[in-house]
Amino acid sequence: MPRMQLSKAMIIDTALSLAEQQGYEAVTMANIARSLTIKPPSLYNHFKNLDEIKYAMAEAAQKQLYEALKDTEKDAQPLLSLAKAYVHFGSSHPGLYASSLPGGTGKVSEKLVKLIADGLTAFSLDETEKIHAIRGFRSMLHGFIDLNKHAGFKLDVNLEKSLEQMVGIYVRGLQT
Repeated sequence: MPRMQLSKAMIIDTALSLAEQQGYEAVTMANIARSLTIKPPSLYNHFKNLDEIKYAMAEAAQKQLYEALKDTEKDAQPLLSLAKAYVHFGSSHPGLYASSLPGGTGKVSEKLVKLIADGLTAFSLDETEKIHAIRGFRSMLHGFIDLNKHAGFKLDVNLEKSLEQMVGIYVRGLQT
C-alpha cells in the first residue's frame, strides 16, 4: 500500500474538519493523526506542535470568515449587515468560528479588523476610540454567538430582532 503524501494543507483541513464536527476542543495531535490514519509523530514533520497547527487553523478560518463578511460594507447599514453576517457565520460554523479566534496578527486578521473599522467611518472617532469600538463590537457579537450556542436565550423573542436592537443601541452609543 503506497504511503500517503501528507501536507500542511491536509493537516490544517483535517484539523478544521475535526473542529467543525466535534468541537474545537477535539483538535489534538492524537485526533488529527487518527483522522488521517497516521501516527502522531508524522505530524511533527510538518508542524512543531499543536499550537502551530492551531495558528494555521486560525489563519485558514479567518479567511473563510473574511469571505463571509467582505461584501457587507456596501450595505446602507454596514455595522448591522456585518453583525448579521458575523453571527450567521459563528452560528452556522461553530468549529470554524472557534478556530478563527486565536491568532490575530496575520494579514487576514488585519483585513477583518479593517472591515469593522470601515463600518465605523460614519462616526467621529480618533484612532484609540476606533480600537475600543472595534473591540466592543467584536466582543458584543462573540457574546451573542456564545450565549446562543449554549442555549442562553430561552425567551420566545426573535433572535434576529434582538441582534438588530443590540446593534442599534451600540450605534446610538457611538453617536454620542
